[in-house]
Amino acid sequence: MIELLKKHKNYFLIAIAIFGVILIYVCLPEEQAEEITTNQPVNKEEKTEKETVKKSNDIYIDIKGAVRSPGVYKLPVDARVQDVVKIAGGLTGEADNSKLNLAEKLKDEMSIYVYKKGEEGPELPVNKTEDGATSSGEKININSATKADLQQVPGIGDSKATAIIEYREKEGLYQTIEDLKNVSGIGEKTVEKLKEYLDVN
Repeated sequence: MIELLKKHKNYFLIAIAIFGVILIYVCLPEEQAEEITTNQPVNKEEKTEKETVKKSNDIYIDIKGAVRSPGVYKLPVDARVQDVVKIAGGLTGEADNSKLNLAEKLKDEMSIYVYKKGEEGPELPVNKTEDGATSSGEKININSATKADLQQVPGIGDSKATAIIEYREKEGLYQTIEDLKNVSGIGEKTVEKLKEYLDVN
C-alpha cells in the first residue's frame, strides 16, 4: 500500500489540489449570496425612509362651495388658499370674495368652503393698523399661535397669552373657541369678543 502511494504520489497531490480549488469555488458564491441577502433589508429600509420624507412634503385639502371643481387635492406644504382655488378650477361667478382669505397658509386635512353671494358666513376679521385705519386679515390659530401672535389680539395681554399657551401645552389642542373658557382669567364675555379674531384651524 505504501509503495502504491509512493508510486502514485503525484496523482494524489493533483487530486488534492483539484479538490481544494473546487471547495473554494463552492464556498465563494455562498458568501457572496449571504452578503447580498444581508444588504437587501437595509436597502428596503432606506427606500421606506425616503418615501416617508417624500410623503411629508405634501398636504391634502378639501375645498367645497363656489369653485368650479370641488374635491380633495394634494398640494405642497407651503401652499396658500389661492393655490388650491386655482387647482380647483377657480372661483365661480357666484363666489363671495369677502369671506375668503386667498393669502392664508394651508394646513393638512384642512377643509375650505367658498361661500356664494348672499350665503351667510363669517366675514374676515378687521385689524387696526398703526395709523388707526383698518384692514382685512386672517384669524389667528390658537393651536399654533405664539405668545407674540396672541398679544396682537385686542383684549389679550401678556398674562392671558401665557395662560392660553400653557393650557394648550398641558391639556392638548383646542377643539373649539369655547374651550378658552377653561383658561384661567378668560370668561364667557371675553370669549365672545375673541371669536372675531381667533380660530382653531
